[in-house]
Amino acid sequence: MTRIRLIVCTLVAAWLSATHIQAQDAKKEAYSIVESSTEMICESATNAIWKESRTIIVLNEKGKNAADFLCMCDKFMSLNKFSGEILDFKGGPIRKIKKSELQMSEYSSGLTSDDYYYFYECNPPSYPFTVKYEWEVKCKNGLIGYPTFMPQSEYNQTVLKATYRLKTPASSECRYRVVNSQAKVKQSKTPDGGTLMEVDFELLPPIEKEPFGEPLRNLIPYIFFAPSNFVFDGSHGKMSNWKEYGDWQYGLLAGREQLPDAVKAKLRELTANCTTPREKVKAVYDHLSATTRYVSIQLGIGGWQPIAAADVCRTGFGDCKGLSNYTRAMLAELGIDSRYTIISTNNARLLPDFSNLNQMNHVILQVPLPQDTLWLECTNPQLPFGYVHSSIAGHDALLIGPDGGKIYRLPTYPDSLNTQVNNAHVVLSPTGEAKIENRESSRLFQYEDNCGITRLEPAKQKDRLRAYISLAQADISQVRVSEKKTASPQLDIQYTISSNQYGNKTGNRLFIPINVFRKGFNIPESKQRTQPVHINNGYLDTDSIRIQLPEGYVIEALPRSQTKESKFGTFHSTIQVEGREVRIVQQLLMKKGVYPKESYPDFADFRKQIAGQYSAKIILRKE
Repeated sequence: MTRIRLIVCTLVAAWLSATHIQAQDAKKEAYSIVESSTEMICESATNAIWKESRTIIVLNEKGKNAADFLCMCDKFMSLNKFSGEILDFKGGPIRKIKKSELQMSEYSSGLTSDDYYYFYECNPPSYPFTVKYEWEVKCKNGLIGYPTFMPQSEYNQTVLKATYRLKTPASSECRYRVVNSQAKVKQSKTPDGGTLMEVDFELLPPIEKEPFGEPLRNLIPYIFFAPSNFVFDGSHGKMSNWKEYGDWQYGLLAGREQLPDAVKAKLRELTANCTTPREKVKAVYDHLSATTRYVSIQLGIGGWQPIAAADVCRTGFGDCKGLSNYTRAMLAELGIDSRYTIISTNNARLLPDFSNLNQMNHVILQVPLPQDTLWLECTNPQLPFGYVHSSIAGHDALLIGPDGGKIYRLPTYPDSLNTQVNNAHVVLSPTGEAKIENRESSRLFQYEDNCGITRLEPAKQKDRLRAYISLAQADISQVRVSEKKTASPQLDIQYTISSNQYGNKTGNRLFIPINVFRKGFNIPESKQRTQPVHINNGYLDTDSIRIQLPEGYVIEALPRSQTKESKFGTFHSTIQVEGREVRIVQQLLMKKGVYPKESYPDFADFRKQIAGQYSAKIILRKE
């Protein structure tokens, strides 16, 4: 038996053993099973060899993505060696994978970069199957960080064993931080005076995705490794704490804020009639929107250093770093101070006592004014001026200045201000047909969720509106969209709905829905909840609906007005009859927060009761 067949058989045997030994974990369904090893040997502060081995058993179609290969390279990292093999579940060979079969691609079409990816999409003839990859990356001319040890990368993935070895030279101090685990990192000295760090994980059970559950990154174990001092593309820096990292990053901004004389003159012209610093900042933000576009720049040290402001002005494009620095330069020309700010759009919190580059992925600009602090999203200046969008609101950020780096938490909005309001008038016919006039208004985060409709062609706008209406037949017409791009932005949509089947006619009765604008509100039950309940964004929805009853019908049954109070939120529903018109007002406040896993049945029941109210029916009887 070959070595790889032995590995596969060992994996299968270990998996079967694990499912018997760990009864609780066996109840969770695994889509893939993994064994991996990572070894990084740092020859100096700038050069290293990074070796990876990964064996994956894919049990079914749902685990297919775990079998694909992906390796990022750039000016500092190159794929030196690669081998792969696909086997059947018992370890019998199906085919070899050569390095020449790997596809090579840039990250996206909007990228100017040294970065490129090798990838292989694994398409097996049947399930289950096994794939094994071994590869080696050569790192040169810069080690600003070390690989994060994260063996579990997918939901429903079992890790039987994963090992990590990092050897650093005597001149390089390495720090680490264990997250979501109690794993112990073993440290020892090597004969040449360097340090060897070793750690392994065994039998990590699959993690199932749960409704309103935690993000996967909050559940899987991983370990950050980072140097205290580094050399990257000839630039020396320190990273023992956030202040030191900020010092290095601030140094990368030096000399990159100069502007051409023509731009300086244009700025004076644009702000000639501005009476406050805020008005000047808005004039600069509007100018940025009108004259630049986003293109990611990752050339050389450009992954951390912005391209010069003059180059952004000349070319008309830049990435988050370049556009933020360009805006910073324009504001400085007007005598307005601002801070280059590094943030994560994924992780709300930074580790305050462990600095490394893997925690952040974006740059914005802070503008501290006497009466207000602005946060400018220079990558997308189409966002309203003064608005803090949902991917950064409430997140930790690192302000970069002459005094180094400082962690600062961005503001966010109260749940009650993230509103959506429907004002609808329904005219009902005796046969169950209806014509509905509706005006929908969305603010703040709900504005952000829906503002993409302004960029759609009319037919697509109708499709989008129809998708959120719980009517089998709905013809959308007369769509009118208006946008208020203020610091508290608002989107207003007026439209008409014609439906041949608004009410269901049975005999001499009509069954009429009271609210067709809250589709799919219910959530599934979770019998063995393991994760806390996460409500990521709080909001306030209000629906005011007037239903004009058809001639010849009387009300036989009407849903009751109700109020439901919960720690998750509050729901009010009032239904009144005035003449031949039924007036419904339903209001739901959902509260952002994290709640104990034991509270999920209460949460599901709260949602179920509200779903029942949204889908309630009025029963009309023919006179």
